[in-house]
Amino acid sequence: MKKFRIPILILLVFINSCSKEDEINSLNELVDSLGDQIAQLNSEINDYSNLVTQLITENNAFSVQISSLNDQLNSLQNDIQNYIDEIQVLTESNDLLQSENNTLTNQLTDLQDQLYDIQSQSAESGVYIFNQIDITDPPFTGTMWDLPNLIDSSDYTIYSTSINQGLEIRLFYDKSIPDFKYYSARVFKVNFGDNLSVDFEIHSEFSVEESNNLVEKYAPLVGQLGKDLRRNIQSIEFLKGDEVASAQKSEDLSYANITLHTGWLTNTVETRLDGDKTEELLIHESAHLSIDSYVYNKQGWIDAVNLDNNYISTYAKENPNSEDVAETFQAYIAVKYFPERISNSLRDTILSVCLNRFKYFDSLNFDLSIYK
Repeated sequence: MKKFRIPILILLVFINSCSKEDEINSLNELVDSLGDQIAQLNSEINDYSNLVTQLITENNAFSVQISSLNDQLNSLQNDIQNYIDEIQVLTESNDLLQSENNTLTNQLTDLQDQLYDIQSQSAESGVYIFNQIDITDPPFTGTMWDLPNLIDSSDYTIYSTSINQGLEIRLFYDKSIPDFKYYSARVFKVNFGDNLSVDFEIHSEFSVEESNNLVEKYAPLVGQLGKDLRRNIQSIEFLKGDEVASAQKSEDLSYANITLHTGWLTNTVETRLDGDKTEELLIHESAHLSIDSYVYNKQGWIDAVNLDNNYISTYAKENPNSEDVAETFQAYIAVKYFPERISNSLRDTILSVCLNRFKYFDSLNFDLSIYK
């Protein structure tokens, strides 16, 4: 048998080499096939983008076309997810190398980002692509709590500097009384990169160290608000206690402040199981100061509310002349600037209830460019 050992070994090496070569060829063919499918998907997305652009340019947003565009959008998003799932299955069964998985998945993620950009750009142009749903009651209790987190602490902030101006007597709205009262406060001038500023008025019951920590923690979050949301805020007041946040303003906006009780922030807003809601709280309260005055009692808004014939939340429905705008504005920012952070079904729900309100907001040309 010894004289056959070398030929047998050679044969085994040859067979193994052929098997390995076949495996490599098969893998290359699989990768090429997936690459071709992704390239075709990319072409379809480009065609879809051109169609949306044409619709925006022609200002021709008929409901039938919007419905068709939404069907195409959902189909493209489903195709992307199906390919990602297929690639994962092939990788787990060792039919695809991890390096190829990463390359193909990154290509698909880029395509998904393109779709989000198309959604956002069309919304910024006043064309909202969605599936109309028949909704008779408000879909949420309160948007601050019920909508997903829109802004993360890691998102861009335009906060620049803060300057300690020392102790001053300032007028507070103390929700625990509840009433206006003058208190001694540590005042910090908080500056932003777009030439706006706001005073942080921190009750002197906080120590110097505690006051500095409050500025360090909350100034960057205020800097994440759109410019026109910050425009009318004169001050943000900090008090101890568990009372909920509130916003107050005088007729001439010389006094326009947000009152924050830190116990409520720490124990309720920042420690929810579904995430910290501080950024969403700031959107809501700043809308009271900077958006309300341009909306309520305006005929365009009244017409929009009548056309929508519903409210985004029960809180808005129960307080139509004081909470509707603040409740709706968070949803507006979600659909218009963060389509990747909400689901298709949630977008459909929001727009089915608030489309005409959104179009009225669009007509006011608010500067919210920080979210782009």
